[in-house]
Amino acid sequence: MFVPENAPFSAEQRAWLNDFFAKQFASGNSLPVQEGPAIPVTILWGSQTGNSEGLAKRMSKALAGGRFETKVVDMADYEVANLPKEENLLVITSTYGDGEPPDNAVDFVDSLLADSAPKLEGVKYSVLALGDTEYPEFCATGKAIDNRMAELGAERLHDRVDCDVDYEDPFEEWKSGIVNVLGAGSSMAELAEAPVGDEPYSKQNPYPAAIVDNHDLNQEGAFKSTHHIAFSLGDSGLEYEAGDALGVYPINDERVVDELLANLPFSTKAEVPLPGGGEAPLREALLKHYDIRSLNKNLVTAWQERSGSPYLRSVVEADDKEVWDDFFWGRELIDLVVEYPADFRDGEEFVGVLKKLQPRLYSIASSPKAHPGEVHLTVGVVTYESHGRSRGGVCSTFLAHRSKDVQPGVYVHENKAFRPPADDNVPMIMVGPGTGIAPFRAFLEERKAREASGKNWLLFGNPYRATDYLYEELLEGWKAEGFLTKLDLAFSRDQKEKLYVQHLMLQNGAELWQWLEEGGYFFVCGDASRMAKDVDNALHEVVKIHGGKSEEEAVDYIKALKKEKRYARDVY
Repeated sequence: MFVPENAPFSAEQRAWLNDFFAKQFASGNSLPVQEGPAIPVTILWGSQTGNSEGLAKRMSKALAGGRFETKVVDMADYEVANLPKEENLLVITSTYGDGEPPDNAVDFVDSLLADSAPKLEGVKYSVLALGDTEYPEFCATGKAIDNRMAELGAERLHDRVDCDVDYEDPFEEWKSGIVNVLGAGSSMAELAEAPVGDEPYSKQNPYPAAIVDNHDLNQEGAFKSTHHIAFSLGDSGLEYEAGDALGVYPINDERVVDELLANLPFSTKAEVPLPGGGEAPLREALLKHYDIRSLNKNLVTAWQERSGSPYLRSVVEADDKEVWDDFFWGRELIDLVVEYPADFRDGEEFVGVLKKLQPRLYSIASSPKAHPGEVHLTVGVVTYESHGRSRGGVCSTFLAHRSKDVQPGVYVHENKAFRPPADDNVPMIMVGPGTGIAPFRAFLEERKAREASGKNWLLFGNPYRATDYLYEELLEGWKAEGFLTKLDLAFSRDQKEKLYVQHLMLQNGAELWQWLEEGGYFFVCGDASRMAKDVDNALHEVVKIHGGKSEEEAVDYIKALKKEKRYARDVY
């Protein structure tokens, strides 16, 4: 036995490594020996949905076989004042919304950018930034941390790497660079992620799941549609917990793809390369593998070079956020193809400017204890008109209207930062308007299955009670039996003055404060740009008014809730 039982490897990886070492010694080969004292490496992560946390742990595992002493630390638990003590610091962080830090990184970033931040001479660091080029403020948080640390005198171990949504290859590039710079030397870093047996179902290997239920939760006459969709997990071996998300691979709309093909100025019969390797006919590639909806600066710039359009040239040369936002709004690839024809030699060059079609993440709306072998979603179907065309969300319209007889590829996306309380006795407050109710259906099913004694309070909102009361029968039943201790509803358009969930919080402020003081957990799910900010502002007001606290004391109180993991958000 060469690898101890407590080493950070799975049983399969440990067996593979033991076999490798046995063969090395049997053949007389010697393994490189790492000499000298352990090299400390701190890995900080900032994450809204868990991606950065997962990569931080993988980075730590990659260094585990060398002479390194690694610490993986949540940014919410790290004091900026400790930065000067670090020798080697790796920062992995995402950006969400309009260039905002993830919730657990807000205090760290604020402190780092403050005038009081300490000097960092002698600190060596590198940043891996996660983002999405669909948003103008791409990787803004990672860029801000990288630039500020350099300003404070820290030295880059390795240049920052910015990752788009598909982050695997850039992460591997960054990881290899860090391992080489730090002198990991031995092949242990590579062995830590050695292939073992059959690959489990994952983002890279999604499970084709049968849809066993698909119905509209809104009533007849509603101006929008919200579908409850249940997938069978069959023999996949996939497991999830309440609070996790489900990744779903969509298929683009055939009508849009066929219109694209009809307007392309080259033969569309040939095969083209696929983002993950291999080839397929152009039509299949556009249906299943390429993003034909989202526009971004790189795509429009490449398009402008081939189109000769003066208007596109003016947009690109202005390079102004407002100009870009105005152009992107309501436009998709079909608009470029039809309105600004471009000169591509063939299908291969055409797909060369497109991004890979990405899976969509949906908050899981079921507890595995209540629905063994299944996973449920609550999907708001996005439809709208813009620039003279009817549009639809790629995945929401696929699931609602185009998934019959299809088994979409799915995988579980773990989100440890968003879980119902482990203590079944503490109160739980959930704010989830619209499709934000999804994880709270799961939380409540989980608590009911566990026969938890803690109080449960749900604040739900939507436009009209008659048509938009999602899961009405279930919620009213739970309320009637006393399991759902408190149910407050905000149907915004059922009265003259609009009523939202944040108004209900203020109206029930004294009781909300009491639940928090009893050790209650406060959860929010839904729109990040408006609702979540309004709810956060209302929470601060409740703490000030009913807790008798100053503005500064209220801020500190809510920061403490976050540190204790009693205030968590699943926002998008």
